Amino acid sequence: MKKYISAISIIIILFSCKQSTLSDIEVIKFNTKTIDSLKNTSDSIYTKILKRSDWYSADYYINRKDSITNRIFKDSIGNVVAFTEQKNGINIFAAEYYSNGQIIGKMQFKNGEIDGLATYYYPDGRIKETGEYHNMKETGIWKDYNSKGELQKTMHYDKDGNIVETNEH
Repeated sequence: MKKYISAISIIIILFSCKQSTLSDIEVIKFNTKTIDSLKNTSDSIYTKILKRSDWYSADYYINRKDSITNRIFKDSIGNVVAFTEQKNGINIFAAEYYSNGQIIGKMQFKNGEIDGLATYYYPDGRIKETGEYHNMKETGIWKDYNSKGELQKTMHYDKDGNIVETNEH
């Protein structure tokens, strides 16, 4: 009987504790198979050494048939830190990555500018901030989360990107 009481006690304790918010974690890492795909579809490939302190080099993959240029930026030890894709010279995708490969943020583009939903992450994939851009300006409701996944602050922006209201949680 004691075994059943102990098992029931453990179950009650487990369900009464605050559940982990694992659903708030999105592990989105740079897929190295992308490089192989780009090598197979590109007309021209070259590497350019950059003069910036935070990036060491950029690999360019050019597909003239589709008018697409992809750039993969790497730090001084070869970690992918950013990826961009342009069609006819207009950005259609961009992403930055932590040194562990996890994406820093994902956003949508319209006419070459950031426009639409955006999500930023901590290095472990936990969501850091969510919101929306319109014409490269923060608009509507933006939510900031701490590294535990708890909502810390909500900001409301007007259509011109000005903060209208901030609420601490």
